Amino acid sequence: MAANRLMAMLDDNAVPVGMQCFTGDHTLIEVLGRTGFDYVWLDSEHCATNPRALEDTVRTADGVGLISLVRIPEPDDTTAARRALEAGAHGLIVPMARSAADIENVLDATLYPPTGRRGICPAYRSAGYSIRSFGRHAAESDASLLIIPLIETLDALENIEEICAIEQVRVLCFAAGELAFAMGEGTHMHSSTKVRDAYAKVKEAAARNGVVLMGGPILNPTHDSCAKALDDGIRVFCLGIDVMAFRALCENTVGALNSAVATTGYSRPPAPESGFPDHY
Repeated sequence: MAANRLMAMLDDNAVPVGMQCFTGDHTLIEVLGRTGFDYVWLDSEHCATNPRALEDTVRTADGVGLISLVRIPEPDDTTAARRALEAGAHGLIVPMARSAADIENVLDATLYPPTGRRGICPAYRSAGYSIRSFGRHAAESDASLLIIPLIETLDALENIEEICAIEQVRVLCFAAGELAFAMGEGTHMHSSTKVRDAYAKVKEAAARNGVVLMGGPILNPTHDSCAKALDDGIRVFCLGIDVMAFRALCENTVGALNSAVATTGYSRPPAPESGFPDHY
């Protein structure tokens, strides 16, 4: 992996698109790879993906040409960060980062000596199970290491300039939902002036440091909402969460049938309350 594939797309002025995968389901990942997605966001913060399952999941993504980005559980879980890279992940998503020190801690654990303190071992997947080529693997891994902080805490917002200045931070994700709660705005992430001002601050710091923004209309992407995201500076799109996309499909399917039945002499039980706000 002489150069990170995600960054190569950006260098070619391409717009990558991916989806968050909470299920870790291999069939769904194969569908993503066969329908034009470029990367899959594999989650180990909010779901029960373990190291062995993660390695097989990354294999599936590789098989359909998907870039694998792994969200580790927390900045202090450097073992999870290292294991994700050993499994073959192309990048790490770091949640709940609060400062440049949090990111530096992840870097220290995932860069090989003498730059970092990552353990030397050829007996894992990304090293090719090879002693002979391990030196080349280590050099390429260090050169292509991609760390994507989630800007979702008030501390991260305060320290955004220092976070963006880190060499390996070439992409970051503005987590509007988490920040809205941190700011006391609840679920009003799209209408909150505080959240909009926070995004402007992050966008400006990213631009000053040559950092690309990840985001987009994650729950209900349309032509207009994607065009607006491009105008807002988004270059890496994250569109969809597998379980939420399936819920939306299920709600729409039941709703379609209930609507059709309502005009006949048949009946249907009322649908449960939607899991989505009226406008999302």
